[in-house]
Amino acid sequence: MPQILIVSNRLPVTVKKVDGKLVYEASMGGVATGLSSFIKSRKNKWIGWPGIASEELSEAEKNSVTTELAKRNCVPVFLTRRQMDDFYNGYSNSLLWPLFHNLPMVEAESKWWKAYRTVNAAFKEVILAIAAKNSSVWVQDYQLMLLPDLLKTAQPRLHVGFFFHIPFPTFKMYSKLPEAEQLIKGMLGADLIGFHTTGYVNNFLKTVQSFDLALAVNDQLVLPDRTVQVTDFPMGIDYEKFTATRKSRANKAAAKELKKKYKGKRVIAGVDRLDITKGFVERLEAYREFLRQYPQQHNKIVFVLVGAPSRGEIEAYKSLSRQVSELVVEINDEFGTKDWLPVDYNDKGLNFEEVTALFQIADIAFVAPLRDGMNLVAKEYIASKKKNGVLILSETAGAAQELQDALLVSHKRPDTLVAALDQALNMRKREVRGRFKRMQKHLASNTVHTWANDFVTTLQKPLPGTPRLLTRTLDSKLQLSVISSYIRSSKRLLLLDYDGTLAPFHNDYDNSRVPKSLINTLTKLTDDPNNTVVIVSGRSAPDLDDRFAGLKLNLVAEHGAMTKLSAHKRWQTLDNAESDWKRRIMPILDKYAGLTPQARVEEKPHSLVWHYRQSPPYYAQKYVVVLKRVLKPLLKNYNLALFQGNKILEIKNPIITKGAVVKKWHSSDYDFILAIGDDYTDEDMFTALPASSHTIKVRTGRTAARYRLANDVDVRDFLKKITKRGAS
Repeated sequence: MPQILIVSNRLPVTVKKVDGKLVYEASMGGVATGLSSFIKSRKNKWIGWPGIASEELSEAEKNSVTTELAKRNCVPVFLTRRQMDDFYNGYSNSLLWPLFHNLPMVEAESKWWKAYRTVNAAFKEVILAIAAKNSSVWVQDYQLMLLPDLLKTAQPRLHVGFFFHIPFPTFKMYSKLPEAEQLIKGMLGADLIGFHTTGYVNNFLKTVQSFDLALAVNDQLVLPDRTVQVTDFPMGIDYEKFTATRKSRANKAAAKELKKKYKGKRVIAGVDRLDITKGFVERLEAYREFLRQYPQQHNKIVFVLVGAPSRGEIEAYKSLSRQVSELVVEINDEFGTKDWLPVDYNDKGLNFEEVTALFQIADIAFVAPLRDGMNLVAKEYIASKKKNGVLILSETAGAAQELQDALLVSHKRPDTLVAALDQALNMRKREVRGRFKRMQKHLASNTVHTWANDFVTTLQKPLPGTPRLLTRTLDSKLQLSVISSYIRSSKRLLLLDYDGTLAPFHNDYDNSRVPKSLINTLTKLTDDPNNTVVIVSGRSAPDLDDRFAGLKLNLVAEHGAMTKLSAHKRWQTLDNAESDWKRRIMPILDKYAGLTPQARVEEKPHSLVWHYRQSPPYYAQKYVVVLKRVLKPLLKNYNLALFQGNKILEIKNPIITKGAVVKKWHSSDYDFILAIGDDYTDEDMFTALPASSHTIKVRTGRTAARYRLANDVDVRDFLKKITKRGAS
């Protein structure tokens, strides 16, 4: 089996200095438990930050830490205090964490993004230093979203997996992030991307499509040179560890103490990190409302709430801690008596045996995060108890997809939390027993070890059902083959799209200039008497005349509506320009251009184009959908077609295509045909040409072309090579 490298923000071992001496403490988290089995093999490694700032360590101590961690098959990434503050507390947890949980973001500091990129690059360097060429690298979570692409770019043969442990939001929410597209590109460096639920998978796939970064085919994303699999892997817990703990002396003693403490009371337990996403305030408010509505439950129940300290350096977390403490006091003052404390709040946290003991004696677990990637606490409650208990769980927690026998609640309807408390306390024993047993059975067979093994197995085996990619990347070897065919031929036809193919897309569509290097290359191509060179563009006739004045080019405007041969001065029109339909449709396009920031409408003699290249993704995506729906009946009435290209919607007569117009040339006896294009209009051209033609698709997307180039720069370089080799 190839080497497996586990990569996470933190190592499963934390390094501290106590009285000047280095101390090593093992982590107890669910991820650490699930992945620890992989690093039992000496060839496998776990890479991450060791938990101590590099300023606190001398060079000798760093060497000592590295040596000690190597005994545990761990490799440290040393980071400064400032890097951790800006990368972890700043960008990761003050920006990404709330965004992905549908909470308001703070105003970002520019240094945060810089630190995020720097730290991801630092991880890359450490990984590449120890990775074999065919290693499997499994990257964990939102702190390292740029890392998969950094690794794949540096070492394409690596098998890179990425697991996202937190929720992935809708495109509307996600696109608020300035660096949203860059982070998605980073994730797409992975060969396998995993989420906890199908809902998160679907949000991610829609986001990738909204940014037009890949073609989505079922649960796969097709890139120019490879395919990325995206699927759900619901994470479980170490079920046997929790069941075995019930037998331990420490656990039995803790359970006995808790039973004594809460004697005569039914226990409602809530255990979480004190985090802004966990719904601490909302649970307390629901409990207070329950006590107001059901006074008969006074002195019969107790809410044991544990908020383990978390991210105390961040202001939002400090504020939450104060708010929770104040609310607990208010509830106890309002309802408590000298013999009854309605809320027993612990803000210090409990050790493992104490947590499992609390779960064992609890009648109800009240687990109600605002939003959660999975929420293992819900599963740990079920595993800790030998028999019956009721689980109250937010429907927005990933675990709710699996634990359908829980009482599911919604924070959008706070009354559901109150009602669930009442239902849980009054549920018949037979129903409690049935629900509980079904959940236990599911968790016993879907453990954290199953999750980890399934992911790694999927990462290391060939991708099933991969769409057959007939299009080959036009690498240097294939370029030589095409150029050799060019040199051997005596009558050549070159069909070249302009925007996105010969020249980059430009925000200033009308005032963009033709690259000088391209003018030189086109001049050399047209000077060869054996060549017929045709620019086949969506631009208007006057625009093309202006751009290519003085060149011996054949020009096609508006995707085939108008043509001009190199020896002629006048344009020929394929179809008469109509104005009636434009009068009906133009006001609609103008209306939605006004609603969409930076959108605009372009009128051509034979078409109307709605441009949204510069528009914010959210508004563009929203109004593209609306426009398609609004225009549908008008298009049918006028026998028109709507085409969606690269950040444009174009309305025109469907008989006007590049495929139809190029027949004007390829019917001649050419022994070499080259066609290059980048969008849907060029597909008509590719399919209309003889099978022997050299067709090239630029950028990503499904295509009928034989070859693919990554961008317009590669196209210009390739054409330049043709002119050099062809002239020699």
